[in-house]
Amino acid sequence: MGTFAWNRVGFGAELAVVHTDRGLRARGWALGAEPEPYTSHYTLATDESWATVSLEIQTEGEGWARSLRMTRKSARDEWKVRASETGTLNGSPAGSEYPERIVDALDVDIAFSPLTNTLPIRRLDLLNQPVGAEFELNVAFVQLPSLSVISNEQRYAVAGDGEIGYRSGDYRVQITVDREGFVVDYPGLATRDQR
Repeated sequence: MGTFAWNRVGFGAELAVVHTDRGLRARGWALGAEPEPYTSHYTLATDESWATVSLEIQTEGEGWARSLRMTRKSARDEWKVRASETGTLNGSPAGSEYPERIVDALDVDIAFSPLTNTLPIRRLDLLNQPVGAEFELNVAFVQLPSLSVISNEQRYAVAGDGEIGYRSGDYRVQITVDREGFVVDYPGLATRDQR
């Protein structure tokens, strides 16, 4: 078990309580300011191979609240996606408008969350892959604070000892991780307090 705290660049933070005995089980809380101030709470679980099997997340801001539940029995099953919302939040509706596009997504990626980068890093055993090894993934990307779920093509590459290259579209960054694959520094997004 471990507790991880990240400070976001600008305004925001994330705290996650993590268990890694058989895959990952995590509870997390986050604050953000863009596109408007919000708070979120999530529970996340993977199977023993680190493929995501469930995500429950809630967001709340002034005059609105949203919730999302994504589940499946195993990585071979289709996602079941349920969402609800109250109040008014500008932007996309919660949930997935095209769930067929995330059928083969083994990982979820919560926007602005360094924790969810660990999922493919561990599932693909990137810390034991040779420098230059690259993997292209279709990920179920959960936008914050809307909780809209979209298919997102991402690429992970081993850049060096504890260094992982990440790319999505034109966006590229080199992430520093610890020996367990948890993000220490995500330039432009967040850094982790290691006290």
